[in-house]
Amino acid sequence: MDKNGDIMILLAEEQTFLSRERTMHSYMQTGLAFSSVGLLIMKYLGGVLYFCAGLFFIIIGALLIIEAGKRYMRFRRAIATLREKEARLGYDTGIIR
Repeated sequence: MDKNGDIMILLAEEQTFLSRERTMHSYMQTGLAFSSVGLLIMKYLGGVLYFCAGLFFIIIGALLIIEAGKRYMRFRRAIATLREKEARLGYDTGIIR
């Protein structure tokens, strides 16, 4: 494949990885929101039912935050692989100077 085609493919891969990063950030924000709602329910509303509801929200938030962490680690590995591929092909499209 010619040089322009290779660069276009690398840039398309990078755009895909950046969209994955935005998804990871959405998971993190949603997880933090669920945890916050759970803490507010537990603090301001009394009773066993509200305690269980708050705990449920906190658990859901923790699971979302863990999933965001997993996605972050996969994102970092994928970007590192992309940078290696760029270096192997002799391109510096992702290099910050």
